[in-house]
Amino acid sequence: MAPGRKNLKNIIILILLIVICITVITVSLRQSDIFTNFRLLTLDYFKPVQEKTFQVFAPVTKFFLSLRDYVNLRDKLEELELENASIMKDYSENINLKIENDALRKLIGMDLRDSYQTETAKVIGYYNTKWQSEIIINKGKNSGVVEGMAVVNEKGLVGIIILSSGSTSNVRLLTDPQSSVGARILSSRKLGLVEGGSDKKIYLNYISSDDLVFKGDILITSEYGQFVPPELLIGRIKKIGNTGEALYRQIEVQPFADFKTLEYVLVIKG
Repeated sequence: MAPGRKNLKNIIILILLIVICITVITVSLRQSDIFTNFRLLTLDYFKPVQEKTFQVFAPVTKFFLSLRDYVNLRDKLEELELENASIMKDYSENINLKIENDALRKLIGMDLRDSYQTETAKVIGYYNTKWQSEIIINKGKNSGVVEGMAVVNEKGLVGIIILSSGSTSNVRLLTDPQSSVGARILSSRKLGLVEGGSDKKIYLNYISSDDLVFKGDILITSEYGQFVPPELLIGRIKKIGNTGEALYRQIEVQPFADFKTLEYVLVIKG
């Protein structure tokens, strides 16, 4: 057993010496001109093979690199889109909040008499057909809003409450064919009725052909309405038709309020 172990030890030592010698020779050759010349010869010899190999595999390599870049760009794009969506959401909310605040400030700043009790309401629905022009607001009987009350915005009279439930109400606009509100010409103090037509226009009716009426005259509500306070702005006279032998003048009115852009209104409760 002892001679066998000694032989094994000698073999291991011999192998180590051989490895060391090969390493020393390799390092020496790499730094020698012989090794350099050999590398040059092999480079020249394998140049055509290397070129062909590169030509074959370069597009494949570029494809996978492009695919990697595409995946990275797609992830980055999704990240930017999410970030942009978040920014736009915040911007939209801030703009809407500013518009809402500005609208409410204008509405609350109306020059109404101190004795009027009002209720601020938001428009939540709009009906506009040949036979109907109405809006729905988010206030009703629970807030003290009942049928017959006048609805205004910062520009003037909008319409009259015609139906009130617990938390919502329908407002008949001045352009509705069934709308009729007592009105007075501010300059001459003549009385008439502002009524809606089937053509979605507003007319001042029952003004005698003998009465002087001028284009641009301002109309206000009369003092004879049960719920509608007097001297609310309605609009101005836009067109005066030829009377001929008619008993009354045909007068078209341009309302001050823009019914298509209503967002917030005031209900005059008393």
